[in-house]
Formats: sequence, C-alpha cells, structure tokens
Amino acid sequence: MNIEKFIKAPELVEVFLDSEEIIKNYDEPISFWTYDIVKMDVYFQFFEARAKGEMEALGKLIKTFILNEKGEPVLTEGKDLPIDIMTEAIVKVGDILGKSRGKKSTQSPGKAPK
Repeated sequence: MNIEKFIKAPELVEVFLDSEEIIKNYDEPISFWTYDIVKMDVYFQFFEARAKGEMEALGKLIKTFILNEKGEPVLTEGKDLPIDIMTEAIVKVGDILGKSRGKKSTQSPGKAPK
C-alpha cells in the first residue's frame, strides 16, 4: 500500500471531558477543540514531558492543544484551567495523539511488496 494514501491535513476535532469527576464537579461534560495530527517533534515532546513528569514543559505544550472551534488557543497569557480539567485534558490529548493512525496495512510482517 502506498504511504501517500495516509497523508492528510490536520483536522480540528471536538474533545469532551466527560469523566464522572468532571460531571460531578461541573454538572456536564466540558469540551474543547484540538487537531487530530501534530508535527512529529511536538508529538515526541508531549509524550516525553508526560513520561518524565516535566510539568512546566507539559503545561506549555498542552496550551497549544486546547483550542476553540476556530483553532485558536484559549489558554492565553495569565489564564489557566482548574487542575481537574487540565489533568483530564492532558489525558484526552494523549489518547488522541496515541490513536492518530490510519487504517492498518494488510501487508504481512517481514514481507516486502514486489
């Protein structure tokens, strides 16, 4: 299968924070928008910061992911979210980035096409 079949422009997707804790604390799901695909360096920076617990780097990165429906950052200078919302947003963004792949190739492992 040709790799070009998987190339696409990033799309804005709506993300819902809908855990029991969020519903309990805010009475309804909270939503934001983010892109379904990011540049590879940003992808690795996000997961490395998350894995190493580098909260300052993670905080800066997550602000680039939490957007409004126009694709504009909502966490501007001097503005932040309650920690329960921010924590769930980090988890949801990680889920989206970790699942950002197309359909799998039907090629058997170890076999190159002729």
